[in-house]
Amino acid sequence: MSDSSKELERLQKLRTELESRLGKMDEEQKAMQEGLIVLRERAAIQELESKMKEKQALVANLRIEKNELEKKLKEPGMSSVSEVTMRTKDEIENKEDALEKEEELSELTEKEDEEKAESNETEEEKEKKKTLRFF
Repeated sequence: MSDSSKELERLQKLRTELESRLGKMDEEQKAMQEGLIVLRERAAIQELESKMKEKQALVANLRIEKNELEKKLKEPGMSSVSEVTMRTKDEIENKEDALEKEEELSELTEKEDEEKAESNETEEEKEKKKTLRFF
C-alpha cells in the first residue's frame, strides 16, 4: 500500500470516529433538553403550589375575620349596618328639612323688613305731602 492509501484510510477512520462522537453528543443534547423541560415544569409546579398555599392561608384568615364580624353583629345591642344607615339617613334628612325651614323663615323675615321699610318711607312721604299742603 502506498502512503496516500494509508493516509486515506486513517482519515476515513478519523471521520467515522468524529461522526460517531457527534451522534453521541446530539443524543446527549436531546436528553439534556428533555431533562431541562421536565425540571422547568417541576419548578413551575412547585412555585404554583407555594402560591396556592399562600392564597389558601389568606382566604382562611379572611373567613375567620368575616365569621368574627358576623358574630359581633349578631350580638345583642349591636345594630345592623342597614339600621345604622337608615338612622343616619333620617337624621340627615331631618337636619336638611330644618335648614330649609330656617332659610324660608329668614327670607320671609327679610321680605317683611323690606316691606316695612318701604311702607315707613311711604308714610313719611305722605306726612311730608300733608305738611306741604298746609303751607
